[in-house]
Amino acid sequence: MKLHGSLHSLFLTFASIWWGWTLLVDMYVIRILFSRIDDIFLAGNIGMELFSKLNQLEVIISTSLMVIIFFQLRMNRKLLKEFFLTLTSWIIAMIYFSYLTPKLIFLTKLWKKTDLMGIYSVPGIPDIQQEHQFFHNLYIGIDSVKLITLTVMIGLAIWKREKWEI
Repeated sequence: MKLHGSLHSLFLTFASIWWGWTLLVDMYVIRILFSRIDDIFLAGNIGMELFSKLNQLEVIISTSLMVIIFFQLRMNRKLLKEFFLTLTSWIIAMIYFSYLTPKLIFLTKLWKKTDLMGIYSVPGIPDIQQEHQFFHNLYIGIDSVKLITLTVMIGLAIWKREKWEI
């Protein structure tokens, strides 16, 4: 099994864990959270805290996957598809971590603050709720791309195992 087999197993394990927790949180945890908590801002705060922590884990896992695939690619150029899929997933994790989640946290806090004041806009944002909804939908769309990317990564890693053993 040697080092390459170990790297393959580690790659599959990390990608599968990432895929699993994404599906669990997106399809179950968040839906249950918003269906059981009547205060949308409380549910939103819990959701943002959850996603902030998950984004930190995504950065660690995606960076680990990049290290593994880069190390493997240096010895075997047949893994270019896997490299680009891993790079795509890493970029998505970095977008979440550095931009999208902080933006949603900011907009949620601003929305709550302005809602208490009875206003719906601030300079530069004509409708805070619509702005929040735009970035929330963007997050959902990118998360769908991430799940598809991870699914293809896992599928290729299983199907093309022999490429890892050269």
